[in-house]
Amino acid sequence: MDLHDAPDLIQAAAAGAAAGRLIHRKLARQFPALLAYLVFQAAINLGFGLLNDTSAPYFWSYIALEPLGCVLSIIAVRELFSLTFDDYPGIRTVGRWVMYAGVAIALTASLLLTGYFWSGAALGRAHSRLFYLEVSQRSIVFTLAFVIVAILIFLSKYPLHLSRNTVVSSAFFSALFLGEALQLLVDSLAPRLNIQYVDWTAGVLMSICLAGWAISLKPDTHRVPAQIRFSSPHEDHLLQQLNSLNQLMTRAARR
Repeated sequence: MDLHDAPDLIQAAAAGAAAGRLIHRKLARQFPALLAYLVFQAAINLGFGLLNDTSAPYFWSYIALEPLGCVLSIIAVRELFSLTFDDYPGIRTVGRWVMYAGVAIALTASLLLTGYFWSGAALGRAHSRLFYLEVSQRSIVFTLAFVIVAILIFLSKYPLHLSRNTVVSSAFFSALFLGEALQLLVDSLAPRLNIQYVDWTAGVLMSICLAGWAISLKPDTHRVPAQIRFSSPHEDHLLQQLNSLNQLMTRAARR
């Protein structure tokens, strides 16, 4: 093993520790998709860290497994979206459609533009496959990061009073996906489609995000004593807006 393998191993350890923390806090039932995503990331990064990155097994494992990682990322963000809008089924349903459409549009546009403007003949067929995979992965990750940021903006405007774990998960995973997307963007500009110091920096930052998220989790049994709470007229107005929007989207989803 050399220093080039260290970012994968660091991320594997961080993802494994975060998954263990999720189970220890008895939150696996609340976040099953996030748990699956973390376990997958721990396993795949461990494998990549142990394999020689110039070998054929590494290349074909990357080509085969990274699309599965993208699927699990989409499912994990879908879970966060569902938890955020659990009391608003209309917004939840239409929001899912918008997320799926956004991923499909971003992916299709990226591939078409790449195919039109970029020629990988000089790099060879293998590097061309890898380049298209990174472009696809980058488009998906950027879209997912945008979805989570939109959730955070929504939460800053409307008083949904969500659990701490849901808010913390949205914040840390938005940073995680944005960091991964930026790493893929910079790597795609390099001749060998990776830059060691960029991968090192991204690996450390992503590990910090996972560690911060895991530390911030609270047990599912953790309950704050009930408090009498009076809403303000402004808050009531916002909730009425939200209920009206939910009813409108519920009717649209049924058509």
